[in-house]
Amino acid sequence: MGYLALRYRIFLIITIVSSSVLAEDTLRKVGDFALLDQSGKHHQLGKYAEKDAAIFLSISEECSNSLEILESYTLLSQSSQSSSVVFFVIDSTYREGNLEALSSYATIDSDLPILIDDSLLITESLGMEKVGDLVIVEPHSGNILYHGTIESDLSIEIAGANFSLEELLRPDAEILLDTNANESNQKSLLEEQDSQGCDRFLSRTYNNQEPPDYVTEVAPILKARCIHCHAVGGIAPFAMDSHATVRGWSSMIKEVLLTKRMPPMQVDPHIKHFTNAGYIKPSEIRVLIKWIDEGALHGKTGEDPLKLPLPDRTFWQLGEPDHILKLPAFRVPATGVLDYENVILDLPFTKDTWIKSVQFIPGDRRALHHLMSYIAPPGSSANLGPSEADDSWKFLEGYAPGKDSAISYPDHSGVFIPANSTLSVSLHYTTFGKEVIDQTIIGLYLANEEPRFEYSTYALSRGGLNISIPPNVAEHKMSASHTFLEEIMLYGLRPHMHYRGKYMRMSVEFPDGSIEDLINVPDYNFAWQPTYRLSEPILLPPGSRVIIDGAFDNSMHNLGNPDPDTWVRGGAQSWDEMFIGYFSYYRTGN
Repeated sequence: MGYLALRYRIFLIITIVSSSVLAEDTLRKVGDFALLDQSGKHHQLGKYAEKDAAIFLSISEECSNSLEILESYTLLSQSSQSSSVVFFVIDSTYREGNLEALSSYATIDSDLPILIDDSLLITESLGMEKVGDLVIVEPHSGNILYHGTIESDLSIEIAGANFSLEELLRPDAEILLDTNANESNQKSLLEEQDSQGCDRFLSRTYNNQEPPDYVTEVAPILKARCIHCHAVGGIAPFAMDSHATVRGWSSMIKEVLLTKRMPPMQVDPHIKHFTNAGYIKPSEIRVLIKWIDEGALHGKTGEDPLKLPLPDRTFWQLGEPDHILKLPAFRVPATGVLDYENVILDLPFTKDTWIKSVQFIPGDRRALHHLMSYIAPPGSSANLGPSEADDSWKFLEGYAPGKDSAISYPDHSGVFIPANSTLSVSLHYTTFGKEVIDQTIIGLYLANEEPRFEYSTYALSRGGLNISIPPNVAEHKMSASHTFLEEIMLYGLRPHMHYRGKYMRMSVEFPDGSIEDLINVPDYNFAWQPTYRLSEPILLPPGSRVIIDGAFDNSMHNLGNPDPDTWVRGGAQSWDEMFIGYFSYYRTGN
């Protein structure tokens, strides 16, 4: 009997003597969830569905013996030779978004993922209350198979024979199980014991004792974090325009919060800070989940804040532009695949001009997936784009999901437009089941005086034949780098891939050899592609090498994958792939 079958049958026939697990038909469940680990890697329980078991151990900086427990658990995981069981650690320390507490664990010789449960919601859903709590979950069902502790001498008695956990974790373990064995002779895999360490996580004091108030606590969070997209005519699938609507979607809201699908900021909050990332605090997630779990009630006080009218989404955010450009109206059919639309617009500038700000207002946000705009020389063709060898084309700005705010370039900088230039615009439309007309407009704001610095964007990429992703591969890695020969001030970063994009990390290697992370997108979402703007720009001296590292998921576990059984090449369409890291900056002249 193979190990896979062994584990399955063990869990079915043994009686787990635990306060949380009584029998197969009464197993407590945990919903799908996702957490980042200490290295910024994204882990989602549902994506381990092919595994027999996922084992979680709780630790916390609040308890002094966490390191000792972690060392023992690491030795256990290292003794396992099975590929059907995955081991995790959960750092169950309440924090508002920093990794400093994890530094003490770096001394452990372990490659175990230490999952960061900033909000304690996952810790609580697993029923963990103490350091040393061990929980075994069946990933595909969410069944909690065991909740207790782990000790080196724990064993399971089957048909009169004792087997250690280490023996059961061997891939070649062959144990003949008697499915008709008397339950009185069956022992638990791990007997329930008092957890080691703290009596209770000190962070439990952060737990809300009373259901949050919808008017004063819940609605303000929704307005600050969600309504920008969840508005009538917005890019989200429904509008949060009333308590009744939010309550109706509350189960889905809980699910996307716990799996980190929403808010779609994507960025690892523990690396740098970005002004437009749309962060949501762990405390805010706790309020929303607590409110939903308590029935998502309106309460007795106040009018519904979500029914208040929202500002007109088509207004010019920086006031009336100096120049307004209208793109041709495009009919987007209800279904089908569309080629890119490429347009050349004449610009009204007969002398050299500088752009300070720009805003794109799509005619229909549901149909326009993204656009790219370039300052091009006179007489340029709409079907030709810039090349790396041609610096006469200058990137102006782009529009993409999550990037619909007006863009202002940093102080003392702007985009230079030579006299008599044209504007090249490439538009990518996607169908969504309804025929619409899109006519996007562009607002240009001119600089009052010539800026000191020219704002630029460098596209670090590997494309075309350089991309070749085999079928049914869950993690196909790629990387690229570029060395800046001049000193630059870095302001913005944008990772770009298509449907099979899994993650991308951007970093810099300084001339002295030191390396610093710039941004990490641990769970890439093709539907969300803003340029993330650093709260504090970073000065890169001459000789600094910027690096992009990422991976594609061309497997069946990627729910957005059009076809996991095909080789994937580079190309412009969404079912093709791209691997681009955009760096926005200006040269300092030093």
